[in-house]
Amino acid sequence: MTGDPETDAELRAYVEAIETALRARRGRDHALSPRDFAIAKGWHEAEVPLATVLVGIDHAFETEPNASSLAFCRRRVDELAAGGPRRPSRSRLEVERASLPEVQEMLGALRERLLELPRKSFALPLQKVLDVQDLVAVAAKPNWEYLRGKLSEIDEEVSAAALEALPTEEAAVLQAEVDRTAARHHARVDASSLEHALLRVRRQRAREILRLPRVSLV
Repeated sequence: MTGDPETDAELRAYVEAIETALRARRGRDHALSPRDFAIAKGWHEAEVPLATVLVGIDHAFETEPNASSLAFCRRRVDELAAGGPRRPSRSRLEVERASLPEVQEMLGALRERLLELPRKSFALPLQKVLDVQDLVAVAAKPNWEYLRGKLSEIDEEVSAAALEALPTEEAAVLQAEVDRTAARHHARVDASSLEHALLRVRRQRAREILRLPRVSLV
């Protein structure tokens, strides 16, 4: 604990809510191990909303059969908090030295997959992919800040389009999954935070279902 009574109380409530969620998912009593407590404390200190953590836990249990402890759920929570899978940590210089071929490869893989899906749903992000491919093809020293922004923009638009493009049956299964999560947590967390987290997880799951690779460098 921190020594600040107010902060300690907030952390305690945060941890108890996580323990309750894990208990419900596992069907038996659950207290966080020291390792899991450190993970929860890290999220709390980073101001990751409780709704994001609880939705991430549900996401992990829905998609990963081996999920049991908070450590098993960490990747899903971190991805949800970050808006998508995070790449291995590298310095900005390392990213820029290695990235033009990497960006070309990622854009090519995404373009190929988008072309396999209904063109109407992905027309706008596909055009942006083609535009950025043209930029990368001629730029020996691109404006990396601008390029990062365009890649993140593409990922956001692809994620939104993926949700709209899901086949009806798969969309219904995903909606049922999200509805169960909403019912579990609606009384525990801020409604707007929960809605935001649920939208993110729906978009991530839709993207996974449609096998759409990411292109962001962050």
